[in-house]
Amino acid sequence: MTTKQQLIILPMLLGSVSAMAMVAEVEGDTICTTVSLTSQKVLKKTPCRFKGNTGASMVYFVQQLNFITTSNKTVSTINNASFRFGDNGETLDLEETISINDKPAKIIKLNSRTLRKLTKTEMDNLHKKKVPDFSKVLHCFKPIKENTAFCIPYSVIYDMA
Repeated sequence: MTTKQQLIILPMLLGSVSAMAMVAEVEGDTICTTVSLTSQKVLKKTPCRFKGNTGASMVYFVQQLNFITTSNKTVSTINNASFRFGDNGETLDLEETISINDKPAKIIKLNSRTLRKLTKTEMDNLHKKKVPDFSKVLHCFKPIKENTAFCIPYSVIYDMA
């Protein structure tokens, strides 16, 4: 485990060892897509490999992934979140720290065909289906000060949960 990975996981362990539900290494192959949010066009779409760690407890989630494209470009993503659940199972007090290549970012979901941003309601409705179909959903890391986003199929992220 690298130093960066240890620094991501260490706060969880110090916060509550007993609340830790899972930490796992993940890896696989997928498609990495860079999109322009201004023109709603694909700038680059390439096969890529990912490797990293994901972990969760009842109050914390962490995901650190490195994507390596066929041209050997590495894209590093981190998503740290703390939260609590309400009486009805809803997520409350969500605090997230998201980065891409060490720059602040946010996560957005896009329709893979139109590149239109999907709303929380649209994503919630997909999740409520007995057999959700995420084949048209991109999970994207959008740097805060840029109008491009680095995307992977949402099913990759969903399957890690």
